[in-house]
Amino acid sequence: MKRKVLHSTLIMLVIGLLLLLPLTAAGTKEQAPQTPQFEGEPFWTVEGYDYDKLVAAAQAEGSLVARWQSGRAPQAAQAFEAKYGIKTVASPRFDDSENIERLRREVQAKNVQVDILGMDDGAIILSEFIPKGMTVSWTPPDLAQYIDDKEEYPQVVYWQPCIIGYNSAVYSQSPIKNLWELTEPQWKGRFVTCDPQIQPYMWHFFAAAIDHGDEFAAAYEQRYNKKLVTKYENAGWEWVAQLFANSPIAVEHDTEVAKAIGSPGQTNPPIGIHTLTRHRDAKEQNLHLGFDPNVIPAVGFAMPTYMVIPVDAPHPNAARLWARFLLTEEGSFPWTNVVGGFSPNQTISASASNPYTSLWGEWLDVLLMFDPMQSAAVRRDLIDMWLMSQKK
Repeated sequence: MKRKVLHSTLIMLVIGLLLLLPLTAAGTKEQAPQTPQFEGEPFWTVEGYDYDKLVAAAQAEGSLVARWQSGRAPQAAQAFEAKYGIKTVASPRFDDSENIERLRREVQAKNVQVDILGMDDGAIILSEFIPKGMTVSWTPPDLAQYIDDKEEYPQVVYWQPCIIGYNSAVYSQSPIKNLWELTEPQWKGRFVTCDPQIQPYMWHFFAAAIDHGDEFAAAYEQRYNKKLVTKYENAGWEWVAQLFANSPIAVEHDTEVAKAIGSPGQTNPPIGIHTLTRHRDAKEQNLHLGFDPNVIPAVGFAMPTYMVIPVDAPHPNAARLWARFLLTEEGSFPWTNVVGGFSPNQTISASASNPYTSLWGEWLDVLLMFDPMQSAAVRRDLIDMWLMSQKK
């Protein structure tokens, strides 16, 4: 099963040893240190939730500042401000690395300037932001029935498929059918990825491979007609090690990945991993992008974007109202009405223009899932392996 999720005490202990952080939250809502944030504000809680009171309190605060990883956040901000009359600034395209460092500095200075963050790095949220009391995760009680429990902590705001793509003008079909091919000599220096040190969500892809070691072992045997022998813990680790050793090309953003693989006029283009969103503007940008959902063991991974609220947010009611808004059809439209975005709210449909399928459940059959806690546990070793490979 590609939709594998691990939650165990062992994972938490490993995180504590590797990251040296005082974990007070595992991957479950019940263990989150959120109660103090709700004191005196019963309309935030499950038992006392009152949408009208939340709206009134948010409007009394009068403004909202959001820092978001997506360039489409201002569209949602405009709709939010029009609906509620709350002055809204949603700063777009905040890379996680910048978002993380800025919040750390603001918390240390006791001068938090943001009300809510939209970011992809769930590992940092669960291993640092929440355990250290920097942020909380909040799910609107009136929408919780439409959202899977696994998507509520931290709260997922939308999903994107992150896929292995190729140049469809040069290749009539995918030049690879098995991810192990990316470790072979013909693809040396010809696999493009976002630099995980700039876009930390890429660590999740490599962590997902480790989490699905059995599937990578089966794919290896199918490719080479023999069982894998490895010094690593499993076949996922071996695949990551060989991929890193095969000189991948690291760029800052997946728009660069799409251009590298899809630009016209190439005779021997690379392949790379990018979000499905890049297909949205491919025609306009004259990019030739293709992908094959039948690549084994998967064509990519399911990438969530989370939203968390700083404990000392200047406008906590407005932050919660914004979080709720983005989980409704009128607030999610900048992502779900176009190619590449899928809401965790099961009542919201994705765009029919999505290639392959507009049903998120069908995407999950061809993508790797990851557990952010497990991703945090292996990150230090992944960073070391990546840095060593970049020195060669």
